[in-house]
Amino acid sequence: MRINDIRLSPHFRLMEFECRCCGAVKLLPDLIELLEAIRSGFGRPMVITSGYRCAGHNRAVRGSKRSLHLLGRAADVRADMEEQMEIESLAKNMGFSEIICGNKSHYIHLAL
Repeated sequence: MRINDIRLSPHFRLMEFECRCCGAVKLLPDLIELLEAIRSGFGRPMVITSGYRCAGHNRAVRGSKRSLHLLGRAADVRADMEEQMEIESLAKNMGFSEIICGNKSHYIHLAL
């Protein structure tokens, strides 16, 4: 069993939010709560493609110097273009402060 293999909610595990380069995790509990609410409304699996990012990883992916990923307040979710509008609508209703659709990149950025 991996150290961060801990269930946080019915549909998400801590390891999904690990930094891809170092395995560290920072995570705002409200983010999980709202992602779970979106997942329940969406009714289909949601794959986290990016959760917490350490400063080095954030630089490597050319993230903003003020990225909320650095604080554990953001997650990117894999979503086809057809799904992005539905997830965006659910996220707006949940109160996310940042909602950025990746369009052809097949992801949506959600942040508090």
